[in-house]
Amino acid sequence: MTLVSRNRIILSLFILAVAFILVTGIIFVLALMKGTILFPETTQRLFDLPNVPLLSPNMSAAILSAIVLLLYSAVMLGISLVNFEKTRSLEITCFAFFALGCLFEGIRIWLPVFNFWANHSPRYVLIGELLFFGRALSVVNLLALSLLALELENKQNIEMNLLVVTAVATLLARLTPIESLIVPSNCSIRFGYEKMFLTVAAISFLVGFLSMIYQSNNRGSQEYTRVAVGFLLLSFGYLILIQADSILFCAAGSIVLVAGSITFLVNLHRFYTWK
Repeated sequence: MTLVSRNRIILSLFILAVAFILVTGIIFVLALMKGTILFPETTQRLFDLPNVPLLSPNMSAAILSAIVLLLYSAVMLGISLVNFEKTRSLEITCFAFFALGCLFEGIRIWLPVFNFWANHSPRYVLIGELLFFGRALSVVNLLALSLLALELENKQNIEMNLLVVTAVATLLARLTPIESLIVPSNCSIRFGYEKMFLTVAAISFLVGFLSMIYQSNNRGSQEYTRVAVGFLLLSFGYLILIQADSILFCAAGSIVLVAGSITFLVNLHRFYTWK
C-alpha cells in the first residue's frame, strides 16, 4: 500500500466519521428537545459492583462514554492523517481502523432515541451485530498493530492483513449471539460470552504490549517503549469506556484513553522521525 492510497483511505474514514457524528448529533439533539429519549426502568450490570456514589449505574454516564468514543474516532483519524501524512507506519494504518471501530459505539446513542429495546426485531439484531463488529474490529486491529510491530521492516501485504482483520471481525459479529431479553446498564446490547470477550481482549492487549516491549529492546529505542506504554493505556481505556455505566468509569476510561493515545501517537511519530 502506497502512502497516497493509505492517506486516501484514512481521509475517507475521517469524512465518514464526521458525517456519522453530524447525523447522530442532529438525531440526538432533536430527540432531546422533543423529550422522546426513553431509558428502560430495569437494567443489568455485567459485573456486580457496589451501588455507591460515582459507581452506581448511570445511563447518562453510559451515553457520555459513547459520545466520547464517537468524537475520539474522528479526532484520531484527523490526527493520523495530518501528522502521519508522509510517514510510512504500519501501526498508524491499524490504529486508523481501530478508530473506525470506535465510531460504531455511536450506535449506542440511537438505542434510547428510537427505543430499540422495546422491539426485539431483526433490526435490533442487526444493530447488535454492527455494534459487536465495531468492537471486534477495534480489538483485532489493536492486536494486529502490536504483533505486526515485531516485523517493522516488513511493509508488504498490508492490504491482505487489513482484509483478514476485517473478515475476522465480521465472522465474530455474525457468530456471537445477542441476548435480547436483557438491557445492559451501559446503554448497549448484551452479547453472549461478553465476559469472555473482554477477558480475551485484555489478555491480547497484554501480549501485544509485551511484544512491543520486546521489539523496543531489540532496537534499543526508548521512544518505542513509550509507544508500547501508550498502546497499553489506550487499549484498556477503550475497554473501560465500552462497558462504562457510571460516572467514575466514564471519567477514568476517558482519561486513560486520551492519555494513552497522546503517548502512543507522539512517540510513534518521534520513532519514525528519528529512525
